Amino acid sequence: MKKKLLLLLTQAMFLPMSMTLTSCTEETGVENTGEAASLVLDNDSVTLVQGHDITVNITSGNGDYSVRSFDESVVTATVNGTAVTIHAVENSQLGEDDILKTTVLVLDGRKKVARVEVLVARLWDLTVDVPSEEGIDLFIGETRTVKILTGNGGYGISATEGAGDFVEIGEITGQTFTLTGLLETGDTPVQLTLTDSEGKTVAFPVRVNIVDLMLAENEAVFSAPDAEAQYIAIEQGNGNYAIEYSTGDSEPTETSDIVEASVSGNMITIEPMSRGNVNVIVTDQKGSSETIAVTVNPYELQLEGNPTSLTVNGFANTLSVAIARGNGGYTLSPLTEENSKYIESAEIDKNDNLVVKAKWFGTTELTITDEAGQSLDVPVTVAPVAAELSSDYCFRMGIREYIESHPDFDHQQQLTFEMVFWPTYSRALQSFIGLEGVFLLRCENNGDTDLRFEIATKIHKDPANLSGDTYNDPRFRSQQKMGNDRQGNAQWYHIAIVFDGTQSSTKEAYKMYINGVREELTPASEDYANVSPDPYLVLSSVAGDEALMIGRSGNSEYRLGYCAIAQARMWTVARTEEQIKADMCTYYTPEEAAEKEGLAGYWVPSEGTVGLDMFPNYGYVGEGLNGIVYNNTSSISQTPFNGQYRPVECPHSY
Repeated sequence: MKKKLLLLLTQAMFLPMSMTLTSCTEETGVENTGEAASLVLDNDSVTLVQGHDITVNITSGNGDYSVRSFDESVVTATVNGTAVTIHAVENSQLGEDDILKTTVLVLDGRKKVARVEVLVARLWDLTVDVPSEEGIDLFIGETRTVKILTGNGGYGISATEGAGDFVEIGEITGQTFTLTGLLETGDTPVQLTLTDSEGKTVAFPVRVNIVDLMLAENEAVFSAPDAEAQYIAIEQGNGNYAIEYSTGDSEPTETSDIVEASVSGNMITIEPMSRGNVNVIVTDQKGSSETIAVTVNPYELQLEGNPTSLTVNGFANTLSVAIARGNGGYTLSPLTEENSKYIESAEIDKNDNLVVKAKWFGTTELTITDEAGQSLDVPVTVAPVAAELSSDYCFRMGIREYIESHPDFDHQQQLTFEMVFWPTYSRALQSFIGLEGVFLLRCENNGDTDLRFEIATKIHKDPANLSGDTYNDPRFRSQQKMGNDRQGNAQWYHIAIVFDGTQSSTKEAYKMYINGVREELTPASEDYANVSPDPYLVLSSVAGDEALMIGRSGNSEYRLGYCAIAQARMWTVARTEEQIKADMCTYYTPEEAAEKEGLAGYWVPSEGTVGLDMFPNYGYVGEGLNGIVYNNTSSISQTPFNGQYRPVECPHSY
């Protein structure tokens, strides 16, 4: 018999697709979009007698249902809506034991599959999943499902007189029915008798007992007052449940501000409302009670957008961000000595906004606390930004005026200019920083693309007569080409140009460093390729706009520098490669800059705000070389800086 069963099952697995297929497109309320629902039946195994039918219901699925029998000589199946009817074929060949097992598949439109195992016989004994002598013990309110294991269909239930006062008997569906305890039976249990169409019977007692109330859990913890509800099952009890609340040693109350609890069937639902601790007391109609200790934690402190850190762009800028989540009563830890290096002020305003006013570049941490004791550590970074000069602005430092009152500053035996900038456009003879006709960083005069950086300077033929004739336009060019937005290869540069009049040759007197690496320079003319340099530079001989300029030279709108500038330095020393590389991305504080030996000019146009008439000089010369903002027309005039800023990155070797 077992071999025959195996053979039939194997044959059924390879039935052709043309086999009889019955389908129905009615759905169970699940749309055929999104994630497919599971296909679930109310019974996955049934027993039948030849010639009888049984119905299995689809409780979850995706519509467009169809059914398929593995062996239609034994059973057939049809579907109507969500009801699957299985029919045992009359007089089918069942085998030597008069029993055969087969399978009915249920499929839906989303390719989900469920199986019903079917046993067919000529006649079955009637059996249920209840020990006949022991029967079933219920507590009041408990619902138990009883499954008919084998039988011959046409099932009915009879009970002793008055059983309905103690037990509610559910309708038989397929091969299952439910029993629900209503009232304790005492010493005389209810007797139930199940009968099938062939007169087979099975009887068993049902007792409804008074029990001690027992819950699945006696504790509930919520992460916040708006957390999702939690559910606790009543494992046993005596029905008609009541809810009370108590806090600490206080008397129980009917309501609570912290949670709301309710009971439906044998399930307790607890919904949080506010932070705190409360006991939820559950009592049944027989006076048995259990307590659930509930903790609703306070809201976690969060800023708007839930950032892990804050960035203030620019050292004169202010950032305001709302406290989006918390428990009220917000306070901010006082600024420490460390905080005060980078932050001018910080407060929680009347609208619960964290307001931070920057002071200088760097990262520090602020701590917010609330009245619930929650705290939030907020890393705050004051980040440098670059002022975009483009074709609209330049900075003019009145070096001639300064020299008039400080004549000893005029002749410089050594000089270094450094600049961190982002070229935005490609155009010949752009000037970035320096003094026209003295010492200047610019790009070459060679069309509008693929331009090299160059040093433009002055060398006299007669070292004893520095007001005499000069070599013709001495220039020293880099090997690297200038990247810019226009050509789509823009990048951050740190460029330093160095003059050292103590050297005997122009090859060592004039140097350029790009991103901390010395550049091989090519002289534009062999006339001055390796001659002796001037022993010093005469700063007052500056031409053009007759000033130290950033973003312009030559008194011409065609000599402006298209760029965003992050910082610039002027040293009255010849800086070495090691010195340049060591701090090319460093932002000195104003106090540090004033103490740097030889740092005459230091400009950091990184306030991050607009409407500024000048950017201060933090070098030792002080306000005498403040960067006054001018427009970049043919005849420049003072104007407020109302341009844009962009975030800065540290340049590196490309």
